[in-house]
Amino acid sequence: MATAEDSDGSDLLSEEDQESKQREADYVVGFRSSMNGARRNSVSSMPVTETMIQSWQGAPVYEKTLDEMARIRAVIEDSSSLQVMFGHLKGREVEGVVGAMFARDVEVGATVIEQGADGDYFYIVDSGTYHIYVKRQGTPPDAQPEWVQTAGPGSSFGELALMYNVARAATVQCAEAGRLWCLDRDCFQMMLVTRMSSTCQEYEKFLAQVDVLFSLTPYEIAKLADLLVDEFCEDGEEIVTQGEESDSVYFLYEGQCAAYMHGEHGEVEVMRYTTPGQYFGEVALVYSEPRRATVRASGECTVLVLKRQDVNLSVGDLRARLVANIEAYPQYEALAPTGAEP
Repeated sequence: MATAEDSDGSDLLSEEDQESKQREADYVVGFRSSMNGARRNSVSSMPVTETMIQSWQGAPVYEKTLDEMARIRAVIEDSSSLQVMFGHLKGREVEGVVGAMFARDVEVGATVIEQGADGDYFYIVDSGTYHIYVKRQGTPPDAQPEWVQTAGPGSSFGELALMYNVARAATVQCAEAGRLWCLDRDCFQMMLVTRMSSTCQEYEKFLAQVDVLFSLTPYEIAKLADLLVDEFCEDGEEIVTQGEESDSVYFLYEGQCAAYMHGEHGEVEVMRYTTPGQYFGEVALVYSEPRRATVRASGECTVLVLKRQDVNLSVGDLRARLVANIEAYPQYEALAPTGAEP
């Protein structure tokens, strides 16, 4: 029997098939590294290549007191704008961001950021007062910039130039001496992007094991992975509620949960989800009808959420498979106790 070593290639993939597979692989790599248009990657439009990710040596760690670390962490956790950037990071990853920030003492009158300059750092205000000025387009060259905002302790600034790889949009000057926590551009971009990339790859491996998705191509799986949002649930917490309108499908990622239906004989358990990859909620996603059951966490669990507006269900034959599986759902009547009082 001919082996791969002595084959002339006629018994292997055709040249056309090999080119098709290579294009597919290139699409996946390109999709993972692209910062344009995808929801999770919309945190940054700065292109980050696979080479950059692979050569990233990790962020430095600057010494801080426990109180200083707590103050930085509190700003990240309490700021809705920072949660857009850092909210997807988990415990140790947030600590990595905190550790990579270093202190800079600033005197009155010092210019921290100058409008039009390249972005170099992201800043969190630890103390002091900082005035933010903008010079509008079309104003005379000798016109003074317009004061637009004041930043004090707990504020942050400087992220836009790093997120979108554009020039600084404003000038920031120190009005009252204080201290800033600084995160350099490479750390800012790579700590966010490498986490996004590793998360997407984790989700891709997970989705590839989900039976209903087996027919999707690697590129389609990569697209779905980028659209997933993880949701942690406490024991007994309702993930979906019978009768409510919704538009999401849920994939069990970790832990367990169970589905319950309520009817004339009370509430009965109709399904238990114990295996990662099991899913529920597709009825609402496919048919836009109220939830047929309530699903609660059985102990702590994590689910991955996919919303209707984020995915075209005509991808592959996913929609048809979801519809077929809906008919296999257990019915309340079959499980309700016979002779029970209403």
